[in-house]
Amino acid sequence: MNAALVAGLLSGIAGLLVFLTIHHFWIKPIWFILPPGLLIAILGGLVVGWSYVEINPGLPPRPWTSLAVFVLIGATLTPAILLAQLRPPPLDFSTGAILDGSSTGGVIARFSIELLLTATVIGGLAGWWLGHTPRAALATALAGFVFALGPGHNIPFLGNTPAVGKGILLLVVIIGISAIVLVESQAWLSSQP
Repeated sequence: MNAALVAGLLSGIAGLLVFLTIHHFWIKPIWFILPPGLLIAILGGLVVGWSYVEINPGLPPRPWTSLAVFVLIGATLTPAILLAQLRPPPLDFSTGAILDGSSTGGVIARFSIELLLTATVIGGLAGWWLGHTPRAALATALAGFVFALGPGHNIPFLGNTPAVGKGILLLVVIIGISAIVLVESQAWLSSQP
């Protein structure tokens, strides 16, 4: 368990640093979010590490484990991505203004229901399917929630905007790096005497 928690912690920090680095060069520097982002990455990483322990027996062996984790995380965020594409964005990203047809409550509902709830439910179902225990379902539900809250936080706001492609590509890279760091660092830590 300790190796997986440390691996989760490392994967969360790696994902955050990759996000900030890519954002710096491709979009704009936002290093000011490092302190709160680090807190979310650490807490999220610990939850992801716990989830990994609970579902690991249901995952394929290495080297396919990283790919399976990548697909699992992607699956938790896919419903939110699809829902965001079904209607106009609720916010104007350049000004931060709520667009016509949206309200503050509507924006909060889209974020809460279409992102956080769907990621939590899909994560929980995947945990139940892979781990066959309520504990695995709880762990992956929480992992889905924190992954949506962290790297996925812009999904409801980027749908049907010119930035959606960048947002998805950024998510793919972050998920890929996080999955590799999680699996490989856990394997390495577990092999240490």
